[in-house]
Amino acid sequence: MPLRAPSRRDTLLGLAVTLPLPALAQQTGTPAPRRIALRAEAVERRLAGDDKPASTLFRLRAANAAKDVADTFPVFRAREGERCEIEVENTLQQPIAFHFRGLRSATTPDGIPELSGKPIAPGEKTVLPLDTRQPGTFLMVPVVAGNVAEQNARGLNAAVIVEEREPPVFDLDHVLTVGDWRLDDKGQLDTHFATLPDVARIGRLGNRLVANRHHAPERIEARPGARLRIRMINVSNARLIPLKVSGCEAKVYSIDSTPCQPFDPLRRTVTLSPSTRIELAIDLPVEPDKEAAIEAKLGDGLPILAIRTKGEPIPRRGSIAPLPDPGLPPAIKLQNAARADIRITGGTGTTPAEAAPEALATRFPDPAKVFAINGETAGFAGKPVLSVKRGREIVFAAFNETAWPQVLAVHGHAFRLLHPFDDGWEPYFLDTLYLAPKSVARIAFIADNPGRWAVRSAVAEHFAGGVRTWFEVT
Repeated sequence: MPLRAPSRRDTLLGLAVTLPLPALAQQTGTPAPRRIALRAEAVERRLAGDDKPASTLFRLRAANAAKDVADTFPVFRAREGERCEIEVENTLQQPIAFHFRGLRSATTPDGIPELSGKPIAPGEKTVLPLDTRQPGTFLMVPVVAGNVAEQNARGLNAAVIVEEREPPVFDLDHVLTVGDWRLDDKGQLDTHFATLPDVARIGRLGNRLVANRHHAPERIEARPGARLRIRMINVSNARLIPLKVSGCEAKVYSIDSTPCQPFDPLRRTVTLSPSTRIELAIDLPVEPDKEAAIEAKLGDGLPILAIRTKGEPIPRRGSIAPLPDPGLPPAIKLQNAARADIRITGGTGTTPAEAAPEALATRFPDPAKVFAINGETAGFAGKPVLSVKRGREIVFAAFNETAWPQVLAVHGHAFRLLHPFDDGWEPYFLDTLYLAPKSVARIAFIADNPGRWAVRSAVAEHFAGGVRTWFEVT
């Protein structure tokens, strides 16, 4: 288990030393960057069986991919320090823009059109720089607020993996995306996106759980005793997904694109909020024909990934070594911190009468202003909640005053979640914060990344409905 994190008392007394974030290693050489050419396009897929009507889905695919290529979740890989860029062609009939969840780099912009750059219009191409000096598991997500609920529900996202220069030894490196589809009684994707009942309450929840764009569970095989790296990503619009591991040994290896000291998850369960990434290091049983599983703890349990051992056994390895230190500061001088509140209000209560269409339309004539932050509904067009110079410590107090869970994504930085009783912080870094209804949490980080950065909902419908603001690092 990780050592005890320094308490806030320790920090305030000056016993914990704040270390400046070291500059990322500079790339060497001057070859032309490798370009990953992608195309955003609409495809037709039958989601409920060959005898059911097709649904229109959105995909980010390699630009040279055939139209009939297998519909798996796209994973694009680069190597740490490799010069790389991503070209995106928009063949859809609506504007698109993307953010790389987890990537902390001033040379890879935030992606929010109102904060950095502009959306990619239909028929246009653009090139997005990809800073590969930070290895990890990243998620390419749509961020045009007015279209995000539809684009994410239709599947316009992709995983981007930056592999370490010297990758740790695993017998299998597997990306596992978990999401849900909302299908109608015909088996087609429900095309009522960003409806007021969804926006004003919990968000869009599906009725079919999927793994890597197929009906769960996904099934794979590996040799007995194999060590697996499972990169789990929640790609749903709004669903919180608890995942339990059984039949094998598993340790949490990385959270929100940032390595941590490997540790045993409580009750062998981890919980993924929308857009959260968690890596597990798994050691399979050394006996053949054994099955390990990852299941969603929803209802009686829903299997997501089944792993069967097959073939010649691999001798048991030693303890799992942590990934290289990400270079983030081990301590933060909270007494020096600039502070700001992020107070989320709005939405409905939990009574059914408040969700009636007539009541919602009267109460929320503008669906983009269902929620407010600090009483304001201007979102990214308004003033920043905070503007600081690079290197300044920041503490955000996030208040969820609504009747529904809120999930805040902080762009460009990784933070520590402070303990509620003022006695320390969690021993890992995050970039996504889950807030229960009527709750408050405080996060702390060093503003080491210059730019204009979003703080917004990772729930697509709440993002569209006004849970969005920003801060500035100069």
